[in-house]
Amino acid sequence: MVVRKGGEEPQRQAGKAAADNSLFRLREALQTLALAEEDRTRALGTLAAAEKHHKRAARLLATVEEDREQAALALTTAKKDRIRAVRVLAEETDQVYARVGSLDARENSAVARAEGELVAADARSASAEDDLVHADVRYRDAIEELGQADAQRVRAEEELTHADVRRMQAEKRLRLTEQQYNLTEQQYKRVMAEAGTARAAATTAAIESHIAGSLSSQRLNQAEASGPPELPFGPPADLPGYVLKPDPLSARTPAEFVELLKQYRIWAGEPSYREIVRRARNAFGASTLCEALKSSHLPPEKLVRAFVWACSGSEEDLQAWTTAWRRLRMKHQRPQNETLAAVTALPISHEAPGLAG
Repeated sequence: MVVRKGGEEPQRQAGKAAADNSLFRLREALQTLALAEEDRTRALGTLAAAEKHHKRAARLLATVEEDREQAALALTTAKKDRIRAVRVLAEETDQVYARVGSLDARENSAVARAEGELVAADARSASAEDDLVHADVRYRDAIEELGQADAQRVRAEEELTHADVRRMQAEKRLRLTEQQYNLTEQQYKRVMAEAGTARAAATTAAIESHIAGSLSSQRLNQAEASGPPELPFGPPADLPGYVLKPDPLSARTPAEFVELLKQYRIWAGEPSYREIVRRARNAFGASTLCEALKSSHLPPEKLVRAFVWACSGSEEDLQAWTTAWRRLRMKHQRPQNETLAAVTALPISHEAPGLAG
């Protein structure tokens, strides 16, 4: 099968388009992977900040715990001092009541001193209670801050997990895109190789066509030099009153001229293409004749003369057809080599089906 050169360009364009599409998707996957890397880096930064905040909250909680323990110890000490002061005051009072009749300045100062110690103990107890209340408040604040740090840490871990998932998806998409790009590149190379083969085949076909055209032209020249073929008899004349022979001088266009050639073949008994080629001494091929009769362009003059000879045309017919051809040729300036492509003559014993009349 001969691949036409016209089919090479769409295949090459399709392969190039597929390769460009794969390259675009590869770049898109790389961009997605880069965004996933940025999300993961940002999530790692958030997690590190959460870890730092959590450690700071834990240190603050430990400090508040120590302050609370110290406040509780101070409260216990204050309570002990108050109890001791109350005990001392009671003892001093008992002594005072025991010696009520012989009070002196020393005993009064002892009582006053005991009362002062009791007041100081009460003050220390109140201060310790205030410190304990403040320590409890700071303890609750530290616990709340620790809870917030833990929640922020959980959110950062979830964001890191999502970033890892997006990164794995981006890497998977990148691998698939690279595989598709490689396959497209291989397909593109294969298409280009096939296109090269098609160009070589088209070049070979063009060379063969040129050679066939040269051979066909040589055969027409040989047939013209050898003169008209000697036929045993011509077509019978029409009945009087019936003039059915086509008149080539009535043709106004090349298409009408070709149509009259077909009618002249029918009028001459409709010989097959193979028979016409045989009568014309193989001056042209059956495929060349078939293409000429299917075309709407003016066929070569040598082929027209050989065709009329093969259809048992008379000298008057030959002159009429030649004159009609020259008139149309002079009116329609179209190069003869553009009328039809040269086709190699087929052997009579292997003529393709459908070419016979």
